[in-house]
Amino acid sequence: MSERLAGKMALILGAGRVGSSAANAFVNEGAKVILLDRDEERLETLKKKLEESRKGFCSTICANIDNQRDVDEITDLLEERKWKVDILLNCPAYIYRASFVDHPIEEIDRQWHINVRIVFMLSQAVAKMMSKNGGGKIINLASVGGLFPEKEHAGHCAAKAGIIALSKVMALELASANIQVNVVAPGPTETVPFTSPFYSQHPEVLKRIEEKTPAG
Repeated sequence: MSERLAGKMALILGAGRVGSSAANAFVNEGAKVILLDRDEERLETLKKKLEESRKGFCSTICANIDNQRDVDEITDLLEERKWKVDILLNCPAYIYRASFVDHPIEEIDRQWHINVRIVFMLSQAVAKMMSKNGGGKIINLASVGGLFPEKEHAGHCAAKAGIIALSKVMALELASANIQVNVVAPGPTETVPFTSPFYSQHPEVLKRIEEKTPAG
């Protein structure tokens, strides 16, 4: 195991899904992690798995962020427990597939809320804490859908493009506070409960993705 992140603490939003792999990587690099997700069962399962390799390196916060009050409760808890966040990884996930003309407006709102609004609110609060503590790093997870169009993904593409734009503004404004902001735009990722059932029902889609991947 490496110790490149020894002494650092990472807060991971959406830890129960895509963020689980990142949590494992952070722990392997010596960082302590705070897993933040609304699914308590997933959190406890992941915590148990991570502590098999490094005991005492993992804590959890089960919360469903819906408004500013929820964010305030999370930051109050961080301060109460004296958890100094050095790294914030935002990787919430919600996708709704539909053609543009049939896409329900309420699903546009839901995708924007989960993928953009929550990231904005939590990053804003944590950035204020980081500024007081001398700086930090914020990593936002977007998607190639924010860069290239995908049929039946109007809401997803719009939200992820929003995250990319938001990350650029955050990087510009927070640099003076010694806070580095980066955005990662991965391709298709197999996660439960969103994409795995879809790939199981449509193996031809998974096959096309694999064929387009140079390394297989």
